[in-house]
Amino acid sequence: MKQVKPEILEAFCLNILKKHGVESQCAQTVAHCLVDADLCGVSTHGVSRLAIYLERLDAGVVSKENRITIERESPAALVVNAGNSLGMPAAKFTMEKCIEKAREAGCCFATVKNSNHFGAAAYYTRLAAEQGMVGICAANLTSKIAPYGASEPYMGTNPISIASPGEEGAVVLDMAPSVVALGKLIMAQKLGKPIPEGWALDKDGHPTTDPAEGRKGSLLPIGGPKGSGLAIMIDILCGVLSGGKFGPHLHDLYGDMQNPQEVGHFIGAIDISHFVDVDIFRSGVAQMSREIKSLRPAEGVSEIFMPGEGSDNRRRKNLEQGISLPDEIFGELLAIGKACGVVFPEE
Repeated sequence: MKQVKPEILEAFCLNILKKHGVESQCAQTVAHCLVDADLCGVSTHGVSRLAIYLERLDAGVVSKENRITIERESPAALVVNAGNSLGMPAAKFTMEKCIEKAREAGCCFATVKNSNHFGAAAYYTRLAAEQGMVGICAANLTSKIAPYGASEPYMGTNPISIASPGEEGAVVLDMAPSVVALGKLIMAQKLGKPIPEGWALDKDGHPTTDPAEGRKGSLLPIGGPKGSGLAIMIDILCGVLSGGKFGPHLHDLYGDMQNPQEVGHFIGAIDISHFVDVDIFRSGVAQMSREIKSLRPAEGVSEIFMPGEGSDNRRRKNLEQGISLPDEIFGELLAIGKACGVVFPEE
């Protein structure tokens, strides 16, 4: 493992993105989002994704420019066309617009079409929570989950995040409707490790512990019909409602270097002050947190955590101690930098 200061890692990624011709503000957003995921311990959505983003940029299937536009707008709704821009700037732009409009209308919801992979959904919902609002963010991806009762995939590992402000920090749910996010298979394959049985099926519908075979097949939904239903509803909000694509009509981040992904997002902000005093809300969330954490732990459990609490703890630790990157990932970053003339700075 290589220990890296987050600010150095972010500057390194930023310089690489700029060297590849990415517009400056977009590059800053992408670099910050990637390192933020690693700070939170979500390494599957961190700097390990930089290589595939660059591959798609260089292949010309993702715009290096900022082509994000608002197609339709009303007091509490937005329709955003990402214009095949990088997903992170598109999602951040949209959440910031939703926050701005929610201050007036009480809430604002937006669809985004013609976008790309946007990393960890929690990044965007935390933006709302930091402004005293409830944030909601979801995305659809190409087919990786088989609908309940089917033997082949249709919906993607469509993530959803909801974040609420509290007294000390945000309460943040960030989850995929599959047993694990696809990124865990990607990371396992990069590190040459097997995956637990129960995560994925191979292309013939058989359980597998080989991440490469699991990526060719399908991921299992959480709770059978419940996870399947959640994935379908996210696809409706992100794909159908946006006027974009959904399910197998989307294009794969890794397997298709000829076509844009064309993924969609559903993003919203709810201004708490339009419903209840923010301090009362924060106090209520704090009370709930105290009561949940004071419950008798189950056997073998030392502490009960609220959603997002583990990520916050890892963020604080990693800000102090630095981010630990597997040697394989750090070596990959060094090779990417060397290829475009960016040297990793000495700490």
